Amino acid sequence: MPFRPADRVYVDESKARGYYVVATAAVVGDVQAAERVLRGLLKPGQRRIHFKSESESDSRRRLILSRMCALDVRVSVWVVKHRADKDARPLSFSALIGEAARDGIDQMIIERDESVERADRRLIAEILRREGTAGFRYLHAAPHEYPLLWVSDAVAWCYSSGGDWIRRVESLVETRVTRL
Repeated sequence: MPFRPADRVYVDESKARGYYVVATAAVVGDVQAAERVLRGLLKPGQRRIHFKSESESDSRRRLILSRMCALDVRVSVWVVKHRADKDARPLSFSALIGEAARDGIDQMIIERDESVERADRRLIAEILRREGTAGFRYLHAAPHEYPLLWVSDAVAWCYSSGGDWIRRVESLVETRVTRL
């Protein structure tokens, strides 16, 4: 998916039945409205939507997905199968970071996973040097801070779950890149 210079990109992954990296892009001016819709889906006491934890019923998942599909966002999915996570993450993240840097996005927010954050920073620095891209802004953040991370989480869960769940997010997904 070609990103746009005014895009803010939100990244999450799933490691179930393959490695899925999902990037949700929203034009900076549309972020606040999308976040308001997503926060409206929270149940009392809930800080974030984590699709794996929305286990009370599939009807709740379907409701959340229908609201997400109505948002003005674009999603790309990178899939790596038959590789260890330590190999799959750099493959998919390299493709994502390279594309985002070349397209000059506004900022990238990556869901924080402290176990890989240092490796992410090294990988991003290496890609930016190789691409000759300056001014690329990114941060690792907790998911409750940026509700659009929840869209990436939901799409990653749907792709790793397969079947009808993939069909339910089809309208959001602009591109899918598979690397075996």
